[in-house]
Amino acid sequence: MNIIGVTCSCLPKSISQEAVKEFLRGAADAGHQTECFAISQNLRGCTGCHACKKTDSFCVQKDVLADYFKLLPEADVVVLGAGIYMGYPQGEAWTFMNRHFCLHKRVLDHSECRIAPGKKLYPMFAQGAPDNPEYRAHDNELLKPFSGWGFELMEPLILTAQGKEAALQKAYELGNTL
Repeated sequence: MNIIGVTCSCLPKSISQEAVKEFLRGAADAGHQTECFAISQNLRGCTGCHACKKTDSFCVQKDVLADYFKLLPEADVVVLGAGIYMGYPQGEAWTFMNRHFCLHKRVLDHSECRIAPGKKLYPMFAQGAPDNPEYRAHDNELLKPFSGWGFELMEPLILTAQGKEAALQKAYELGNTL
């Protein structure tokens, strides 16, 4: 299997980043190919330029996601790690989601997607506060468009400082049992 990890946090020792790395370590230990992208630096938002529609290609921007989009068609799994700030997924996670606009071949007709359906998306959300069910509605809004692109959404792993070690072990096991 080919597995892509995406970390949104700019903090080098963030819990979400650690969880993505543990997932990938577990997957690598199981013999899978893994690649990780830390997108907090050199990340641009979707400009709505429609070059992806005019040239029938993925996003044409040359930033940290250029290599991600090269690997995405062959990926079986994407692991997304993001922090929760004031109850919402951080800005980089929203930018990451928006950049997938390029997956639809046409602007108004979303029936054709540039990637095959069935890729699994494992979200991992870290927050300083104990788990708050009210946050899940915001997480779901971030994740909803991925279903339209054919991703199979897996149950989010919620990471808090209070349960960090158990959550990191679970992330490893999720990757290792693929």
